Amino acid sequence: MRMAIKVLFLTFGIALSASAQRRADVPPLPGAKYSLLGGETVGKDVNVVSGEFGWPSITFGVTHGVSRDSDIGLKFDLLFGVEGVSSASQFGIGFRAPLRTVLLRNDRLSVLVHIDPGLKVFTTSPALFGLGFPVGAIFGYAARPDLTVAFGVDLGMTLYVAPDVSMVFAPMFGPAVEFHVDPRLAVGFNTRFGPVFETRGGASDFGFLVQVLLAYKM
Repeated sequence: MRMAIKVLFLTFGIALSASAQRRADVPPLPGAKYSLLGGETVGKDVNVVSGEFGWPSITFGVTHGVSRDSDIGLKFDLLFGVEGVSSASQFGIGFRAPLRTVLLRNDRLSVLVHIDPGLKVFTTSPALFGLGFPVGAIFGYAARPDLTVAFGVDLGMTLYVAPDVSMVFAPMFGPAVEFHVDPRLAVGFNTRFGPVFETRGGASDFGFLVQVLLAYKM
């Protein structure tokens, strides 16, 4: 787990230093009208509504572009599993406010980092309540003007405060693809896989995310 955390933050540092001189002078990727999975933002003053369907949640969201390189969002999750672990199936709800920014943009390549602070409640007895602050990076490649392939590196972090206090870490990795049917409508497929560690008792398990994306620019 420590090695995965070091790799994630080393990636952030390399991308940040590489982008310091070039990001302001490079236009957005040629095929990226907007992006939720492909290492790009949605664009300044653009609003995108989206739905993500699969495991471990059904998610509805809206994303607003505050600048060419940054956007913010609000997402509502219908949760089916705790931290993506299939053996921990449990219904819950969650709210998140993703903050995303592009660190590197070079020809067809881009690197985006994000943090998704939020909360989640599961219908156990007593209820399981947690505060989440996952961070991650997405490496995107514009294969065609309407097609982007990507690879995501995430570190999920959740502090559960009820009924007991515990911390969960979930370093996950996986590919994604996003296709623009037209300038407004996009579809995609997103995946993440990796271990899940709980500080209380040192328990570990395997978690994953597999979701289909539908997105529409307002």
